[in-house]
Amino acid sequence: MRKILISLLMLSGVLFGKETYEAKITELINAGSYTYLGVKNEDKEYWVVTSRIELPIGAWIRFEKDLSYEKYHSEALNRDFENVIFTNTIYFRTDIEESKNVDFMTEPLEKSPFATNKTVSLKEIQDKKDSLNGKEILFRAKVAKVSKNILDRNWIHLQDGTGVPNEGEPVGRVVATSKESPKVGDVVTVKGTLSVDKSFGSGYVYPLIIEQATFSK
Repeated sequence: MRKILISLLMLSGVLFGKETYEAKITELINAGSYTYLGVKNEDKEYWVVTSRIELPIGAWIRFEKDLSYEKYHSEALNRDFENVIFTNTIYFRTDIEESKNVDFMTEPLEKSPFATNKTVSLKEIQDKKDSLNGKEILFRAKVAKVSKNILDRNWIHLQDGTGVPNEGEPVGRVVATSKESPKVGDVVTVKGTLSVDKSFGSGYVYPLIIEQATFSK
């Protein structure tokens, strides 16, 4: 199963050294801009409150504690809750088969097999990131992974065989965010704005990311 990060900026500031919990969702109640998740781990039952989100009953989540209350009254629901944790960061697992959602390249290449005379390679993006920062680029690559509907956008992992890989990975890759959702395994031309050292809060920074991307074959 894959893990998806949702960074929900519900509370001001970023706290470090927080306690981390894991539990299974047994109930979900939406109240205005917030969601109350009834959760259970072994024999302990409590509530997790976060920015409004839709998650399936039965999903396992991992989260950090920002605030906690033994008793909390929700004015929106006119209801009292016991053992409540507020969080702005949730990880959750889905039941999508990894083989249907991931198609990583495994052999590094000196030259992209997908490039055209109008596109740049990942190596070129990495080498020229300072001059390309904030500019629109064309990048042709293979769709290696797609994570949908996170922070109101889809996250598409792209590889062309070139570039410096992340630690522990054989081939470099870059992520693009988009309202569109290309198919894993397709070779596509990506048009979007390159951002360098893009922060999404809670300590998560992308060294390179292509934003507001559109895709064509």
